[in-house]
Amino acid sequence: MKKITWIICIGVLTLALTNFAVVGQIKIPKIFKPKQNPPVQMPTPQTQNPKPTGGNGQTGEQPQNVSQPGGNYVDDGYTWFEAVSFQEPINGTRTDLGWALKSSIRLMGEHPRRSAFKITVSKAGKPVATTRCEGFPETGRATGSSFLLTFDCFKKETAIKELGKLDVQIVFVNGDTDAETVLRNYKIEVLKVDRVTGPTMKPIPDVPQYYISRHAEAPASILFLRPEGKYSYIANSSNSNYTGGGSNEVEIYFSLSPSQKGENIPDGYASCSVDGKVLELPGPQPYSDKTEVENQRLYAYVYTDRLAPQFKTSGTEYRDEIRFTQARITLPLTWGDNRGRNRLTMKDYPGKWQCNWMSNGETWRTWRWTVGRDGMPVKHAEQNGNVNLFYNSYLIDTEIPAGGSSLDKRLAPTSAADGFFYGQPWTTAEGKAMAAKVPTKGTPAPVPSNKIK
Repeated sequence: MKKITWIICIGVLTLALTNFAVVGQIKIPKIFKPKQNPPVQMPTPQTQNPKPTGGNGQTGEQPQNVSQPGGNYVDDGYTWFEAVSFQEPINGTRTDLGWALKSSIRLMGEHPRRSAFKITVSKAGKPVATTRCEGFPETGRATGSSFLLTFDCFKKETAIKELGKLDVQIVFVNGDTDAETVLRNYKIEVLKVDRVTGPTMKPIPDVPQYYISRHAEAPASILFLRPEGKYSYIANSSNSNYTGGGSNEVEIYFSLSPSQKGENIPDGYASCSVDGKVLELPGPQPYSDKTEVENQRLYAYVYTDRLAPQFKTSGTEYRDEIRFTQARITLPLTWGDNRGRNRLTMKDYPGKWQCNWMSNGETWRTWRWTVGRDGMPVKHAEQNGNVNLFYNSYLIDTEIPAGGSSLDKRLAPTSAADGFFYGQPWTTAEGKAMAAKVPTKGTPAPVPSNKIK
């Protein structure tokens, strides 16, 4: 009897030790906690994906064929900077106070509550202005991804008058520990437009307006495969840029300095081919090939003077507007297995894609990308360790017609030297070739009336 009892005890002990060993092998996932002041680099991507949620805020299934990135990184395609001009009446005269940087930043991944961004502007290595804004967490309610967001972050108290090439450093402040991590370094070029006011014959200087040049962004276009019922690339929970159904959308985000004075860009139509074979888009015209275009973000400033003789006596001063726009075009296509709205799906056409955006026979832009056998686009070479984008987002080859299109007022081929996405250098042969093809049109900045050729 004692022998049987002894054998049972040995068995129970062995089983307990075995289970303990198994438990010891389970890996507990690490929570992302930025280290104090590391070198400037993107955090190492992680393999796990956050659980997506549906547009109504409830946890839902992962949208089919979604390319979901892991890790924590700044979404370069979302980053947007503006110079906000300030003035103040002093002794009855409007006085220039300079400009403050307004920033929109998106940091992918999950982060502690009350985490923030610290944004520092420097010139020649010397900090000249710092702004801190708390981030707004997005848990995937209408995107399928978690991220920390700040948009329209600026403080009047940080206004400065520095011009030219400046550096912008983005720092993450951990809401739990207050530890700071350098996330990204950007570069901006700040310029100003002078203005006049007062009587025709005796104009007086008005307060200037400041702006940030975006000529270098002209060749940088983003292809975004937007799942049905999800927010667009730029949208966030504070606005209504959301579609509640219909089909998966194929969208392209691009930048230009437009010629038209109004805010709306014409829709136009698309002509697409795969491996050189033109696609026949189903449905009657203009539905079958019509594109839908919408401005996503923009700013415009007007230079004025009365220098040339014809403007010294006329009732209206000389005016030259400079405008920069980031627009979204929705192509008459879909992706994945969603074939709603009588659209061709890219999944059925693997190969080298080319889409011309046109109007009345004129080509405004040409975009190229490759679709793999899985039905999803192939990442651009610049996305392999250089720049980072949102989920389902791809940098695509952009060609602007020689001399610019009728939509373009100003084109300055600065991207080859200045980089893209605010100073990220082109690192691949494909990227450098694309930047080198940007044509010249107009003048990079407004020109005084007495210097017009």
